[in-house]
Amino acid sequence: MKPAKISRDQTEINEIVRGLKSVPKAQLRIVRELVGVLAKPAVGHSNGVAPKTRRKKSLLDSRFCGMWEDRVEVGDGKSYARVLKQRLESRGDRT
Repeated sequence: MKPAKISRDQTEINEIVRGLKSVPKAQLRIVRELVGVLAKPAVGHSNGVAPKTRRKKSLLDSRFCGMWEDRVEVGDGKSYARVLKQRLESRGDRT
């Protein structure tokens, strides 16, 4: 009969156990606390189930949309954005 192969997870666990054996007894309390924290579900997860992701709000629904509406130098927003982009790409924004 062939010997059973050790899975990757089991190998990693064995490495962790070997490492823990070298930790001084005075510091084992810290290791236990850390393992306890890592074993708890993340904040916002109840019963270990991840919450549903919320739909991102549209930029159009934000209070920033239209904030330059009354600015006379902006004019058409698309053309103004195009000019800003061209100026930035040509480094015309440096003085």
